[in-house]
Amino acid sequence: MKILIVSNGNLEDICISDILEKHDLLICADGGARHLYKQNILPDIIVGDLDSIGDKVLNYYKKKEVVFHKFPSEKDKTDTELAIDYAIEKGATEISLLGVTGTRLDHTLANIMLLYDLLNKNIKARIIDSHNEIFMIKNNLEIQNDNKYKFVSVIPIINDAKKVNIKGFKYETKDIDFKIGTTLGISNEIKEEKGYIDMEDGICLIIKSRD
Repeated sequence: MKILIVSNGNLEDICISDILEKHDLLICADGGARHLYKQNILPDIIVGDLDSIGDKVLNYYKKKEVVFHKFPSEKDKTDTELAIDYAIEKGATEISLLGVTGTRLDHTLANIMLLYDLLNKNIKARIIDSHNEIFMIKNNLEIQNDNKYKFVSVIPIINDAKKVNIKGFKYETKDIDFKIGTTLGISNEIKEEKGYIDMEDGICLIIKSRD
């Protein structure tokens, strides 16, 4: 099941309905309801402590009989992580996350690291914002050349990425170790119809981006 989660971060210039049509279920994480309200979209469920949704939007979705799953305001997980937990309970095989980046760097970094947990659960996941698409890999990756994103960055996390091979890009590598804490893999560009990335060992953050 493909599930879309909308949270309370930045969603500038994103048409949610264009992304939603490729998904089976829409979960709203608390204040993310403001984005759905502006674009006249009804979520399947709203999850969270409801501290940032706003009375106008809250009452609107209550009148529309949208399902709410309310949590205490003092909790050990963010509303976004709670929404992911719910998606997993519903049998998610793919999860797309909108509104999980923005001015709060702590939330942005924590949300990016949620991709690590999903990777370990064998759930395909990505973060989408106005300028980036972000996901994690630990094996092989084939990337279609996409005019929407000029740059592709490969960033090792957790440990060094061993014997990384990059083909079909402006800057190619063969059996090169990508050291964690370095910038070797930043701002590459796909030059062929498809680009290929593989590694012997490690986990990498892949960021497709545009200015």
